[in-house]
Amino acid sequence: MLLQVQHLKKYFQIEQGLFSKHLQVFAVDNVSFSIKRGETLGLVGESGCGKSTTARLVLRLLESTGGNVFFDGNDILGMDYKKLRKMRARMQMVFQDPFGSLNPRMNIGNIIAEPLSIHKIVKGKEKAERVSYLLELVGLSPTCQNRYPHEFSGGQRQRIGIARALATNPHLLVLDEPVSSLDVSVAAQIINLLMDLQEQFQLSYLFISHDLRMVKQISHQVAVMYLGKIVELCSVNKLYSNPLHPYTCALLSSIPGLRISNRVILKGDVPSPINPPSGCRFHPRCPQAKPECKTTEPVLTEVSTGHLVSCRYV
Repeated sequence: MLLQVQHLKKYFQIEQGLFSKHLQVFAVDNVSFSIKRGETLGLVGESGCGKSTTARLVLRLLESTGGNVFFDGNDILGMDYKKLRKMRARMQMVFQDPFGSLNPRMNIGNIIAEPLSIHKIVKGKEKAERVSYLLELVGLSPTCQNRYPHEFSGGQRQRIGIARALATNPHLLVLDEPVSSLDVSVAAQIINLLMDLQEQFQLSYLFISHDLRMVKQISHQVAVMYLGKIVELCSVNKLYSNPLHPYTCALLSSIPGLRISNRVILKGDVPSPINPPSGCRFHPRCPQAKPECKTTEPVLTEVSTGHLVSCRYV
């Protein structure tokens, strides 16, 4: 197992009102999952459910409130800065906004070469050769090294972001909605590129998205998040053929043309993570909710081999 996340939590402290009332935002609350070498875990859910926060906690770009993250057996959250800096060469991130994540003052060659310099991987001529190789690897010409980010399209900029992430020969890529800002055809090309790279280098992906079609195409396992918690976790085939949690059924029901036996149409809005509902967090919107759901919080339980669901009535 390459990555193991255990009971991860992140609570943000905020102040509200005239008298500065202290409140907590339960952004990520007791999240656990694991990713095998060479496999992809798709993390899905509505906006604001905690997907991107989870991604940043895994890479320790945010400090967690509690829990553990083990990468290749090493405790990421317990490392000092020097050890963490070395470990980060093996864990890289591709961000959602391909333009905002690239320095507009640096040309493409320097952007891709920067992690090579930071981690002291190669120097001089070898660095230039490595940059050219990475550009070709993601489908761009090495002759474009002196150009700047604004001279490229969105899809090309995302390829540059992927090339930069691959520069340090990582084992894990965290992909935070990498195709959400791209046209459908361009997004499909990026997904195909990621799948080819995974097969070539045995990469592991944490793929975060709200696009369930893309998740189905690229993932081996899928975790469904709702209001800071994982409510269902299983293989991609099980999730799309036999969804069990009512929220998962609702997400799949929103996909045009997808036929599922237990179709669910949601009503209402996602509750605030500042004051989440008692018991099961999904019960105010759940068409199958019973009185016990309002008082008793369900536990993520294995209902069949490799299929975990957080619902007391499944």
